[in-house]
Amino acid sequence: MSELYDVVAVRMDVLTVRLIGEGKTLPNAEAVVKLAVMRLGVETEFYVEVPAGSYQEGEAWAGKKEVTE
Repeated sequence: MSELYDVVAVRMDVLTVRLIGEGKTLPNAEAVVKLAVMRLGVETEFYVEVPAGSYQEGEAWAGKKEVTE
């Protein structure tokens, strides 16, 4: 089974995370990021794929981090 990713939106003013996609394969997560950029823009948020489970809704952004289970 391939590794899964979540897609998060990070508010640039307060650096908090909003989940916009969960449990995606890497190609699908990358597609969600591209669609979010096209539809929502990047003026207040940026979008990134991270390993599944590495962030929860509302958590502070600390960059891409590893999942520790």
